[in-house]
Amino acid sequence: MTSPTPQSERRRAVRALGAFPVRLSPRPTDAPAVLRDISEIGLACTSFEELPEMTQVALDFALPGATEVHHVQGAVVRCEKLGHTPSRSGPKWDLAVYFTEIQPVTRAAIRNYVAKAKKAR
Repeated sequence: MTSPTPQSERRRAVRALGAFPVRLSPRPTDAPAVLRDISEIGLACTSFEELPEMTQVALDFALPGATEVHHVQGAVVRCEKLGHTPSRSGPKWDLAVYFTEIQPVTRAAIRNYVAKAKKAR
């Protein structure tokens, strides 16, 4: 029997891949971040803004195929610069956000999305 890798042991919820816009605020610009994956307890996204760990953020997003915009509160738990060469619009950051406040209807919508979408590793 093989044991799980340290990273997989940290994961407490199944994640689904995604590539849709997510608004993070407070943000100095209004360009949205782009979701990479999502679970019932948090999400990972790519942003043009660096946000320090433990920054409280409000997140607004609509899941693919739905029109309802979900509003969630969270805390940045990781912010890492991506790559070494900036793009035309500046450097990109890999952000992970842990949900601190989420409505039951939003949690159910995410659970449904995760059940149907391609799973992240």
